[in-house]
Amino acid sequence: MTTALRERLHAIYAAFRMGKADFVLNACHEDIEYISYTPTKVFPALGHRRGKSGMADLLQTVHNQFEITSYEPAVMVVEADNAAVMIFARFIHRKSGRSVQVMICHFLRFRDDRIVELRAFMDSFGAAEQLFGTTFAVPASYPAS
Repeated sequence: MTTALRERLHAIYAAFRMGKADFVLNACHEDIEYISYTPTKVFPALGHRRGKSGMADLLQTVHNQFEITSYEPAVMVVEADNAAVMIFARFIHRKSGRSVQVMICHFLRFRDDRIVELRAFMDSFGAAEQLFGTTFAVPASYPAS
């Protein structure tokens, strides 16, 4: 199961990069829960989604806003029906033309050979700086430790 699940995940990530929403949605359970721990004011396509219709909306919104130039699993740990994947991603924001390069971590749980839960984490601070083309000022009084 471990090898088969690894191969399936590689195929899902490749399909996502290429915009093959039907392939990605076919890999999702009807009851999928997607949670991205990312500020939705900056990345409104992310956040919390439920069900295949929520995932379909997420996929369409992401691909409408960004050209995905890279979405490659760098590290993958698979055990039974669970996986943790670190992804190297590079996007181009369609409206501004700005490039965003970020590492994304996914924690996935499978049921009936389909993704039933996907939790995503990324360096949203760094991604936002790249997206807006600026460096955010951190107050000097902010404690470093």
